[in-house]
Amino acid sequence: MTKIKSLIILISFIVFWFLFAITKERSEQKNAYVAAKNRENDSISTSLRKIRYCMTYDLRTIKWRRSLISASIVTLMLFTILWNRMPTSTELITHILIITAVFTAIWSNFSTRTSSEAAEYVDNNIKHIKNLLTKNHSFILPNW
Repeated sequence: MTKIKSLIILISFIVFWFLFAITKERSEQKNAYVAAKNRENDSISTSLRKIRYCMTYDLRTIKWRRSLISASIVTLMLFTILWNRMPTSTELITHILIITAVFTAIWSNFSTRTSSEAAEYVDNNIKHIKNLLTKNHSFILPNW
């Protein structure tokens, strides 16, 4: 009986975090780039800040939430399509936790290797643009 209670608590915990992850991803993805939309009255400084915001968006995403959602889908697909059965509670928990850990590690590593280098290039180019604008058009530009 104690084992069943602990499994129910653990499954409830995973379901809670799964639903939390879906809710947060939907709310954050819906307006992910709205703040960076250009407007007619944006200054050069504002436009450059918005470019950086778009470029670094992937670095700010929450990898474990997407990993948990993906792991849940993959686990259910593995059991229903490949093995033609529903997982036991222990199998469900272990598969979701292991796959979430693997997906998070892969996704974080990929993001770090690709997005951070690209963001660094964007930062360097933004600095270069600021320097050029300050050097050649200092009479119309504010201090950065």
